[in-house]
Formats: sequence, C-alpha cells, structure tokens
Amino acid sequence: MFSFRAPNHRYQSEPFAPVRTEYTHFEFEVDGEIPAELDGTYIRNGPNPAGKISRKQHYFSGDGMVHGVRIRNGQPLWYRNRFVRVGDVPKVLGSADPGGPVSSKLDVSPNTNVVQFGSKLYATIEAGPSVVELSEELQTVARSDLNGALQDGFTGHHKIDPDDGDVHGVVYSNALGKNALYLRLTAKGEVLNRIKVPLAGSTQIHDMAITKHFAIILDLNVTFDLWMLLKTSLPIRWNEKKPCRVGIVPKDGSASDVRWFEVDPCYVYHPMNAFEEDGKLILDVSRYAHASKTDLYGPLGDTEPAIWRWIFDLDAPGSKAEEHLLVDRALDFPKISPCVEGRPYRYGYGVEASLQPSFDGAIKMDLKTGAQERQDFDGGMASELSFIPRPDSSAEDDGWLMGFVYQPQRRQSRLVILDAQHFSQPPQASIWIPEHHVPIGTHGSFFPAQ
Repeated sequence: MFSFRAPNHRYQSEPFAPVRTEYTHFEFEVDGEIPAELDGTYIRNGPNPAGKISRKQHYFSGDGMVHGVRIRNGQPLWYRNRFVRVGDVPKVLGSADPGGPVSSKLDVSPNTNVVQFGSKLYATIEAGPSVVELSEELQTVARSDLNGALQDGFTGHHKIDPDDGDVHGVVYSNALGKNALYLRLTAKGEVLNRIKVPLAGSTQIHDMAITKHFAIILDLNVTFDLWMLLKTSLPIRWNEKKPCRVGIVPKDGSASDVRWFEVDPCYVYHPMNAFEEDGKLILDVSRYAHASKTDLYGPLGDTEPAIWRWIFDLDAPGSKAEEHLLVDRALDFPKISPCVEGRPYRYGYGVEASLQPSFDGAIKMDLKTGAQERQDFDGGMASELSFIPRPDSSAEDDGWLMGFVYQPQRRQSRLVILDAQHFSQPPQASIWIPEHHVPIGTHGSFFPAQ
C-alpha cells in the first residue's frame, strides 16, 4: 500500500493512492452479465502524480491519468490507464513532448474530465491549460485549442444540451483576471457564443449548469490567493468576505445580460441539474457550508455537503435567491440522465460524501416522491457514476450507471454497471481490473463506438 505521511496523506493513500504504472489488460474476471446494448468505452480521468510528491501536494493538482474499459457484445475487450503526457509528465517519464499550443501560458496535465468534439476525445481541466487530444486507446496525441476556440483553455465540467448537442462551459484563468468566459460551442467545437463576464473576485469556478434558455455561472466563496502557495500546491482558500452569487445569462446573450442573484456563503463543486418553471429558474446543487478552509489539500476535510435547491425568480425585481434543503444526506458527484440536462427532472443520483469514510455508498433520489434507494457496493468505495440511457426508451431512469468502485477487502477495483431501475440490487455486471486498484478519481463518461 502506497503511504505518504504528510498533512495531505489522505489523498496519497488507498483508495486515492496514485498508480505509477501504465497497464494494458485483456483478460478479466466478470460477475453478472454486461448489457449487450453497450458498445463503446467508459473513460474516467483523475489526478495521479507522475513524479515526486511534495508535502504541499493538493489532490486537484496531480497529473492527469485516464482509465478506460472498452466494451462490445457483452464483453470487456481491454482496460488501459495512461498518463496525459503534457506539462512535466514527458520529462518525468522520459517521453517526447507531444507538441501543440499551450493555452494561457500554463502547461499542466489535464486531470478532471474527458469531452468529445466531433469524433475526437480530449482530456480537460479548469483554470486555463490546453485540452489534450487522446487516441481511441487513450494515448496522448497533442495539446489543442480547437483552432482557437479554446485559446483561454476550457473547463473540467462542460454541459451538453440534449436538444441541439451544443457544449457549454465557463472558463477562468489567471490570464483572464477577475473575469470568466462563458462559451457555447457546437458539437464539433465551433464557437457560437463567447462572452467575458466580470466576477466579484478571483473565483474558482469548478462547474456550471444550463437550462433550456440560460447558462449559470457560480461566483462563490472559494478564491485564489498566491500566498497559499506557502502551504499548498493549489492556492485556493475560503473567502467569506467575498460576495456569494449566481449569474444567469441567456445562452445567446452578452455580458450586459447577466443577472446576478445573492446566495448565502457556501461552495459548490457540482450542481445536479437546473430547469425553468413558471418564470423561475431552479438550480439543485451539492452545497458545502464551506470548503478549502479546514482542508488545504483536497475537498473532503471541511464540511459534509447536502443537496440544496436554489430558486431564482426571473420576473421579480429582487436579487436574492430562495434557498432550501432538498435532500438531507451527504452527497456529491450528483448525476442525472443526460436526456434531461437543463430540463425538469425526477431522478438524481449521488455518491455519499461523509467526512470519514467517504464514497462508501451511492443514492438514487426520487425528487417527486422523496423516496431514496441505496447501493452499498459490498463495502466498496465509489467514484462518480455516469448515466447511460437505454436506447429507444423514453423512461428517465431506464438505463445504467457506470463507474469504478474500489474494494478494500481485495485491494482491487471493478467497473460496476448498475441497472438504474433496480438501483439497490447487486450490479448487473462487474468487470474486475486485474493486479491493481483504480484510484478514486474525478469525472468521465461512456463514449459510444462510432
């Protein structure tokens, strides 16, 4: 077991411990039956330092490593994990630099998510670095700015509109100063709208949300402070004095169209969903009372989150949101069916995010009845679960949830496939990764074969 006795040791020990080897596996132990409808690759990104780990190492500043499992005809064909080979990674591993433009003069290995533009996959991260093109087998191809569309970098949390396939993101960086960019792109990566929005501070904007007509900007209470580099490799901190607010802008609007609403001091890593209803915009979020205040090395040592609902009256002159607790349970990594992104919805899914232990179960929430179902993963610890709709079905919860789960009793990980309509039942299938664990990571998706 990898162990690192420093103030940040929690994030350098299993199940977060980095994997130092790039593996390729073709033979698997499989429990259950993999749905025959699944034909594609599940890919998940996450921080995984390639070199020496500093005592100041923040979990979010590890190098990117993507993990993927290719599935076809009810069988796993391969597993691969590969470093995203930009930044310091080529030097550490003794490999050639892949080339490509360096956005915002910040060369960092993207460690947060994977997005698809056209037929190409890209590893992504917030705060300005380039996206990095990946091959179908997860090899680094080159840095990219999508022919200038992403000259200021991108985000680790894009949103895809289910009606037109447009990709939305909110970008920030040191080069942009106290501003953010709202980007609306086609599915091929062409710019449809690009606006610069003044912020109330040097805000860390981890995620965003959309509705049918609007994009949502989270200008909350975690900001950048270079003095924090004396303590941690990611200089962010809780800033309660800063205004805490949410910006709402029409998808085809300009900076002058942004309307700001106040919310109580807090931080949100991940919204669950947003939608419009009767002249109001409703935003459901995994809300932390504070973050980056107690724990300077990662997201898990401050407060436990819960699912809150914020209601913004678009027809009223006021600027204060209505706020109330929606699901009183410690949950993060909230997910929905991509078919209802930005639309009224009934079902949400989240991973339990207690202070200790964390990620030791998952919940399905029925927001209409208030019912909840729990999946305990036989004592395992889950990363984010991605929802894959069942083809040709109109039922919102008809599909599968897929993600890596670390099983401490075996010190191995498995890719689980849950039937969303039988959430609390044992997984429909589990694909065990041979020889090693898959670290708890950040975000990913299932990408259907083309």
